[in-house]
Amino acid sequence: MSKTTTLSKDDILHLGKLANLSLSESDVDMLSTQLSETLKYIQNLEELDTKSVDAIRAVAKNVTFEDGTLNERGFSSTEALQNSKLIKENMFVVKRIM
Repeated sequence: MSKTTTLSKDDILHLGKLANLSLSESDVDMLSTQLSETLKYIQNLEELDTKSVDAIRAVAKNVTFEDGTLNERGFSSTEALQNSKLIKENMFVVKRIM
C-alpha cells in the first residue's frame, strides 16, 4: 500500500482480499473515502508533540477494580443467560457466521 493518505481502488481490493470480503464497486468507493479520511486523521496525530510522554508498553494491572474488590456492577452467569433462547454448558449458543 502506498504511504499517501488516499487509498486507491487496488489498495481497497487488496484489503478486502486480506479480510476475505467480497466488495462491490460501491463498497470500494465508500471504503476508499472512509479509510482515506481515517488515514488523514491519523496523520494529524503525528503532528502532536509527544516527547515528554512516556511510552506505554503494556498495562499489567487491573485498571477497573482493586484486586479483591467485589464487582457489584456486573452480572452473574445466571443473570446474563436468563433471557437467552439457547444455552449450552453455561454459555450463549449463537449461529455460526462463517
